[in-house]
Amino acid sequence: MIKSHKREMLGVLGGMGPLASAEFLKTIYECNILGQREQQSPKVIVYSDPTFPDRTEALLRGDEKILLANLTKALYQLCELDVSKIVICCITSHYLLPKLPYELRDRVISLVDIIFKKILERQEKHILICSTGTRKLEIFQNHILWQFAKNYIVLPDENDQNLIHQMIYYLKIKGEFKKCLPILQDLQAKYKVQNLIAGCTEIHLLNKYLELLSSEQGENVFLDPLTIIAQELWNISHLQDYTDLPNTIAAFQFLSQIFSQEFSIPQERDTCKCKKYEYSNLYSRLV
Repeated sequence: MIKSHKREMLGVLGGMGPLASAEFLKTIYECNILGQREQQSPKVIVYSDPTFPDRTEALLRGDEKILLANLTKALYQLCELDVSKIVICCITSHYLLPKLPYELRDRVISLVDIIFKKILERQEKHILICSTGTRKLEIFQNHILWQFAKNYIVLPDENDQNLIHQMIYYLKIKGEFKKCLPILQDLQAKYKVQNLIAGCTEIHLLNKYLELLSSEQGENVFLDPLTIIAQELWNISHLQDYTDLPNTIAAFQFLSQIFSQEFSIPQERDTCKCKKYEYSNLYSRLV
């Protein structure tokens, strides 16, 4: 049984890969300790387990049972440590969120939800930089807000996606950044889009490197959900906004805010089972 939490504390499920989740912890304190007493900094527990099976390999061959079992066990262990919210530092693993028990799913801050909300707020085109697992599993394409955001998300072609996947695994193992920059620049030139989505948590490492360069060369181009969480962690209760989108009512309310329109919100039904045509009808009202 999950213990009730009295204090707000963030849990981080990391190790997928370990360098990215370790860097995320560093980012949290870079964003929340400067100019303050360290005693006012966020409380964070990191559960780093690099023994998780490779997410792309396991999910693409249809072997999700072990991965789901490991994920569920780790999340329960974090909850037993009295965390208020949990960040899973692997976007490909978000494919399994709908299959988690509700009491766990309710505590997970969805990185994909953050990306969609920020994309719709900005309404600018971004190139999706993600693993091949995330692309083939259509984690973004199957999201409740895809119909509203798809015109702002550029999906690289198959050859470019293979190159991106190789780059991600190079970052995962080597942690080197300079060799990745020409790949990003070629993608920006080919698709004529400057902004990029950090659709894999390994890209957080690259984003941090680019932040150092951007201080001299201009604005950073990445929409990075881990950086967004770190910047907004001062009010952890605000992050509840990123755990609600599997709920149709929350999605309708969010769309009303973005598009300044009133939408008819479904009542008294299992919102997780709403049909796709409902979102298609909603989308048709915006175009």
